[in-house]
Amino acid sequence: MMFSQDSLKLLIVGKSHDDANRFSSILRSADYQVDAKLASNEEELQKYLSMRNWDLLIAPMNYPKLPVQNIFQRIRRSERDIPAILINHEYDPSKLIEGLRLGAQDVVTEDQDQHFLKVVERSLAGVYERRQCREWERKLSLAEKRAQHLMDISRFPIAVVQEGTYVYANEACASVFGFDQPDEMLCLPIIDNIAASDRDKLKAYMVPLEVQHEIIPFEAVVKTIDAEGTELKAFLEINQIQYEGEPALQFTINKDKLFDAHIDKSEESSITECSAIQPQLVYELISRAISKSVETGQDSILLNFQMDRFDQLKDELGIAKAEKIAHSLVAYVVDIFSHNVDCGRLSENAFIVTLAETNEEKALEIASDIAQKISQELFDIDTETFSLTVAIGGTLLNESVPSVERALSRSQEVVNELRDEQGVGNGAKFYMPDIHSNEVSKNEAVMITAKRLLGDELFSIRYQPIVALTSGGSGKEYYEVILGVNKSVASTEIPADFINDLFKSDIAAEVDRWVISKALASLSKKLSISPQTQLFINISTQSFSDGGFLLWLKEALKKTKLPANAVIFQFREIDAVRHLNQAAAISEQMKKVDGQISIANFGLAINPLKTLERVAVDFVKIDRLMVEKLDQSGDGKAEFQKLMGGMTGTGVDVIVPFVEKASILPILWQQGVQYIQGHYVNEPSFDMDYDFSESS
Repeated sequence: MMFSQDSLKLLIVGKSHDDANRFSSILRSADYQVDAKLASNEEELQKYLSMRNWDLLIAPMNYPKLPVQNIFQRIRRSERDIPAILINHEYDPSKLIEGLRLGAQDVVTEDQDQHFLKVVERSLAGVYERRQCREWERKLSLAEKRAQHLMDISRFPIAVVQEGTYVYANEACASVFGFDQPDEMLCLPIIDNIAASDRDKLKAYMVPLEVQHEIIPFEAVVKTIDAEGTELKAFLEINQIQYEGEPALQFTINKDKLFDAHIDKSEESSITECSAIQPQLVYELISRAISKSVETGQDSILLNFQMDRFDQLKDELGIAKAEKIAHSLVAYVVDIFSHNVDCGRLSENAFIVTLAETNEEKALEIASDIAQKISQELFDIDTETFSLTVAIGGTLLNESVPSVERALSRSQEVVNELRDEQGVGNGAKFYMPDIHSNEVSKNEAVMITAKRLLGDELFSIRYQPIVALTSGGSGKEYYEVILGVNKSVASTEIPADFINDLFKSDIAAEVDRWVISKALASLSKKLSISPQTQLFINISTQSFSDGGFLLWLKEALKKTKLPANAVIFQFREIDAVRHLNQAAAISEQMKKVDGQISIANFGLAINPLKTLERVAVDFVKIDRLMVEKLDQSGDGKAEFQKLMGGMTGTGVDVIVPFVEKASILPILWQQGVQYIQGHYVNEPSFDMDYDFSESS
């Protein structure tokens, strides 16, 4: 799917609107919002390329008016990043190689729709990632400029070193080493400013740097030498950075840490450091673990420890004693590990441990063992003894984790699940990503849900009126039948976008027949009261392409004793364009029995009026996207006016749906729209009870 809510800007090369509409229809059926243009010759291609950035280009391999070599030349000359998909009438390895050599994403056989959609998905993902990278490059450039300014004005001495020599120094650094201007330090070896006794500490940092193998940050007390040969103690911090596009070392003399550096850290003081709330330390530990995984390929593990009932303890004992309990818990966990462990406290009731080069199974075993030990331990705090339990949420730290925040949210999600499942926590659990998001499982979920709803009679239908905008209408009382799900079914039991996906599935025809049967039964009763009532019923591609559908419909009408003209069958424009012959056939057969046809989602095809030349219809319902654009921009009004101008003289009535406010009505009236539908008129109802006399 697209990574943006905007329309898919599609440029199609070809000779006919029918071919172009076919690709647009395939994409719209896959839930893309398509804004397409057709280029039939090189001049039109150049014009469209100069207009805007396009998301995708589709072109035939063999189109004499516009050879593929010329297409790619035009793309390169326009300096546009446009993924191109070539279409060939049959599978031909030589054509595939030729297309790939020219720069195409792929060469797809023209009747392989699923292959085409997968290539589209891959191509769009690639172009959006490249655009995102360019955006981040622009932001990086701005960030580097800000960082440069901050280094310039920093009170700490800062120098940047490449291959052992200074390439940058700020004024504070120049002052420390006895230079009048920072420029005097450039190209001088840094080793000359380090005392001989400490040079061995820094030898490892004087080697050529690689972006792929970033050095571990270094902190130490060293003796520095200024230009006069005077030695001074300094707390030196070394980090690898990118400077002007190349890896470099940033040397910072941190005066604030010099005093603390002389204090030896005992085991107790080390534990105390872990017990202090230091979110920045936690972020650094997780970030370092992710970076190490990217460099070495070895995953790390994040364990998020949270004491159960901490808020209750704090309320009962006070903040001071609750803090002592938390401190004891951290000390106990750190002491369990036989080796040094990276540990940091994120908040008053959350601390994390990162385990390097540990797999999920081993980490879960360690975490479960720790949780069990804690539950069996007694913690002596002042004169009292406490029993504690913890919830431990674990997650992998590797290159697929996009941020520290994402890692923490995953571990928190698992902690919450653990507490929901067990009431308290007292255990360990690992984050498991959702593996049911692929297309196959989505289709299966739709099928299973639809079968259950059909079997248990849990679908519902509502009716929304379609009323005449101008006087002199047909005098009929029109309703559209809208499919829904019974309110008794929990939303969690329904797949996302269920109704939309339902009509692309194999069970759509079965659902159509259920809807028609229910609607006809209701209509039969309604006609005894309001004989002018007619229903618009939506049918799927599966129904109107099914040779047995009309025979079934004939029997259904016979049972309810309703004439064929009691219902108006409605199918989508994208389905009509994609299955033009079947749409034309069902329209023709309905005409023979005085039935009527409507096309919904109308106006998005490259040349929508062409469809009306092939498919005889009585109504068209404008697509929602056009209605929204109509009320938002001048371009939307011009597009709507052009469409309505083309409808003049066709004898087809126009319905505008999704009319939500009165402000749009003058535009519709001026353009000759016959019918409107939407919440402004009336919301869908379970009964056909709209008073049409109010709108007449």
